Order: sequence, then structure tokens, then C-alpha cells
Amino acid sequence: MAIELVVVTPFGGHRKGDVISDAAEIEKVLADERSAYVVKVTAPEKEAAQ
Repeated sequence: MAIELVVVTPFGGHRKGDVISDAAEIEKVLADERSAYVVKVTAPEKEAAQ
């Protein structure tokens, strides 16, 4: 199960409602005080190409 972060308080170049889905960026945000500005959500499942 993959996660994404949704910004609830603007910080850096991110605005409220932005979705952070890059795994490296998620790790950086969660590792410091910026973690207070986001909420974790379950990433939608990617559908297989047909």
C-alpha cells in the first residue's frame, strides 16, 4: 500500500491541497518539522494497461 501526502498548511513551494507522491520527497517531509503541514493518504491503485 503506497502513501501520498496532502498539504494542509502551505510550506516551501507547496500550496494547500498539493499532493506529494515522490517517495524521496515524502521521506524528507516526514523526517522533519514539515510533517506537521501534511496528512498521509492512501495512494490510489494504478490500473494495469490493457
